[in-house]
Amino acid sequence: MCKIVLFTNIKGGVGKTSCCALFAQYLCENGYSVKVLDADIQASLSRHRERELAANPDAAIPWEVSTVDTTDRQSLQSSIEEAMQFDGVVLFDMPGTLNAANLDLLYKAADLAVVPISYDFDTIDATGIFIKVIKRVKDIQLVFLPNRINTTENRADDMKQREETVKILGRIGRVTPRIKQSVVIKRYSTISALDKYQKAAVEHAFNAIIEQIKL
Repeated sequence: MCKIVLFTNIKGGVGKTSCCALFAQYLCENGYSVKVLDADIQASLSRHRERELAANPDAAIPWEVSTVDTTDRQSLQSSIEEAMQFDGVVLFDMPGTLNAANLDLLYKAADLAVVPISYDFDTIDATGIFIKVIKRVKDIQLVFLPNRINTTENRADDMKQREETVKILGRIGRVTPRIKQSVVIKRYSTISALDKYQKAAVEHAFNAIIEQIKL
């Protein structure tokens, strides 16, 4: 059975692409069949895979990556229909905008949207706008993924803001455990297994996403 999961937000810098790649590898290592479709016009994930394969041409490919053209509605619909025939989890790395053409097709087809966030005011405001817009397209299941969280900032007002944010987002969807800000998350790979530090950093958050996928 196919499950379609979007990694999406309109705010840049929250680690959407790196989280998508890390999650794909985490799923693979936990026995899931996975493929990733790069719907971002920058094609960051696809280009990352190309660079890694150029440097390691004999590397085994753990999961497939391909690009989709969101500007052509018919082509995108065909890509979605093909993806829905996949027996496993299909991840879409989405554009960091809601203005790209034809994204409604992806939101309507999705089973789940994973929304990486940070706790700064700009990101929270942008995420609020994002939620309102996509909820008008489809009442999609949302999972909020706090990512790149600096755990050394423990001022009382910062902690209160975080608690309030988690409480509000928890009324809309599920908020996963946080992924701490760390160099091991930034140096993601699309061909290599997760090392023990990466696993420790992501496992609690990613297990929460898997639980939602199973629902």
